Amino acid sequence: MKRLSAVALFVLCVSTAAAQEPDPAPDKEAEWLRRPSPADLMAVYPTAALERGLGGKAIIGCKVSLQGALFDCEVLAEEPQGMGFGQAALALTPQLQMKPALRDGQPVIGSLRMPIEFKAGGPPTGSFLRNAAIGSPFRRSFIGQPIWSAAPTYDEAVAVYPERAAEKRVGGSATIKCELTEERGLRRCTTISESPRGYGFAKAARTLSDRFLLAPVAEEVDLEGVETQYRVVFDPAMLDPARRIVGRPDWRSLPSPGDVGGAYPAKALDEGVSGARVSMDCLVGAGGQVEDCRVLSETPAGYGFGEAARALAPHFRLSVWTEEGLPTMGGRVTIPMRYEAPSPPAAP
Repeated sequence: MKRLSAVALFVLCVSTAAAQEPDPAPDKEAEWLRRPSPADLMAVYPTAALERGLGGKAIIGCKVSLQGALFDCEVLAEEPQGMGFGQAALALTPQLQMKPALRDGQPVIGSLRMPIEFKAGGPPTGSFLRNAAIGSPFRRSFIGQPIWSAAPTYDEAVAVYPERAAEKRVGGSATIKCELTEERGLRRCTTISESPRGYGFAKAARTLSDRFLLAPVAEEVDLEGVETQYRVVFDPAMLDPARRIVGRPDWRSLPSPGDVGGAYPAKALDEGVSGARVSMDCLVGAGGQVEDCRVLSETPAGYGFGEAARALAPHFRLSVWTEEGLPTMGGRVTIPMRYEAPSPPAAP
């Protein structure tokens, strides 16, 4: 049998225990618990537009998680274009809270199309008077969608779950705003939003602030006075030791085509097997590295595709905190992979 090229193509995605696509027919759509306030809008108002006194608007589309958090948001439209209003709208999403969509009385993944208007007005007030990072006389710089190089582990997040909320199996969330230190840590943290109130979710979320570390930024960026935010979701399912609710982490690194080709089983190449599917269950370890991977299924069997997939584990790395506000380190994820051998070149 003709040997196939050792450089195989593959398609990969990540899933968790809960589906991550919107339910096509919920009985009840997601509802607002907290909309953006004028202060929220001012915190992310594009600096150039603010200095010129320009208003604008954007439309974003998001999915709504089982806990009511927005994720997988994208800019659908913005005007005027090129002034940053779309990105400013995306920066608001960690602060917003919704009731999840329901089907048969149970939360399901929902979807949302949201217009946001930024109205030009007088100069901002309060903590937004000066942007020390870029010299603007108007306001501080605000990183609305931070990328973290360190964050609380799953066990650390569960350990601060408010006791009364845990006893009553009440879920909640909080969004916290902090100043960045020169070492990319957090300080002077305050609460932006909390839902529901009265259970201590914001206080619990603030206790985790010293576990977050911003990913490295360009050397010329001055972090003095720059603010950022993080969201923490407390899901009662986290209290079950047998479950590891990690939401939807983002990939930080993946195997290269050369890595995949090098792990393509020799027997499959020799016998001309042109593709395979493998599903692995893996633990998310320190720094988002996957480890302790177990093969759940492989098709076709008997060619070693499962072990080949396990050999690629050191090349996978996930975000240490999800967009929804859930920890990943210490959780488990399912990694489905599909191998496809390259097609032979077309005849001239």
